[in-house]
Amino acid sequence: MYSLSDYLWMIADDVRVAAYASAIRALVRPGDRVLDVGAGFGFFSVIAAAAGARHVDAVETNPAIHLGPRIAAANGCAGRIAFHRYDVRRLTLPEPADLLIADVRGPTPFGRRSLEVLIGARDRLLRPDGRIIPRADRVLVAPVRTPAVFQREVHAAHGQQGIELGPVEQIVFDTPIRCAIAPEDLIAPGRLWTAIDYASVARADAAGTVDWSLEAAAQIAGLAVWFETDLGGGFGFSTAPGGGVGAYRQMFIPFRTTVRIASGDILKIELSVRQARENNLWAWRGWRVSPDGGTNLVVDQNSLAEIVIDPSTLPDTAGSSRPVIGPRGKALLALLGRLDGCHTVSTVAARLAEEYPDLFENPMSAQEFAATWIQRLAQLERGEEC
Repeated sequence: MYSLSDYLWMIADDVRVAAYASAIRALVRPGDRVLDVGAGFGFFSVIAAAAGARHVDAVETNPAIHLGPRIAAANGCAGRIAFHRYDVRRLTLPEPADLLIADVRGPTPFGRRSLEVLIGARDRLLRPDGRIIPRADRVLVAPVRTPAVFQREVHAAHGQQGIELGPVEQIVFDTPIRCAIAPEDLIAPGRLWTAIDYASVARADAAGTVDWSLEAAAQIAGLAVWFETDLGGGFGFSTAPGGGVGAYRQMFIPFRTTVRIASGDILKIELSVRQARENNLWAWRGWRVSPDGGTNLVVDQNSLAEIVIDPSTLPDTAGSSRPVIGPRGKALLALLGRLDGCHTVSTVAARLAEEYPDLFENPMSAQEFAATWIQRLAQLERGEEC
């Protein structure tokens, strides 16, 4: 979850913020109802209100949104912005929005459930002819040398103090990582992998193939991924290595072993991403094609191991499994049964301590258990991660 410093850091990214602000001012029409998804404490919401929006709904699960009313009041638009600490997937509006603003990306538009959330908000809460900021994203890929941050934070751990870290390194080298990639790390220009039109995109998955014909021999450590955005109104920016946008960085997809390409060879990459519950499963395969047409598979990886470090969780969540709760689960059921608006937390905790003496040494430990789960339930109701 972002801290307040994180939000200020993102706002301090002048290239990103100036482009979004310009697009908002260009696309907001007098009398518009605007929906700002992932609003933080309402920075873009205030810009939309100042641009002439009749009403803005700012939606955010982060507690930072509680500062929104004060930000709006300080900027003279308190009466036109409603702040909702809520999961937008559960939000309802009295009338559909005319304009949807969202910046829920990471280094790519495929961060966790971000694309799914945007699609859902568009389909449920935006007018059929409504406008969206951003209008479209183009995702690019390029072969790269090992970024300095990966060398410093991953390679440098190898063999430290004589400890074998192979099991960890195997997973890390199958895990895309958000990091800064320098322009000089690029071995070939970025090529378009996939494009997203936010008015029509229907799925949070993507797949595509790109290739490069290399004029000089190279040793390729992985792939760099970034995006170019069209925010609408003639405004946008690129998160390419060496660009002026720092809030997103790039994504580095490592190869387990360096791929050596000879002069004149073609590197062909097949890249896909698929949403897997709260995560994104990336898969990447690569072939080296020689001038005479010979083709060798040189890369075949996916990020499943990073998602499922604990394999024992798989049988418990499979559709055919028959889960059984233990003593703490039974205590939770007893707690849930008493959350009826009639019992105080202290009363519920006292009963739990009496009924489950092996779990709770005293009412205080039972009260801590109850308070923890009451807070988690409140977070779930707001759509927050627990």
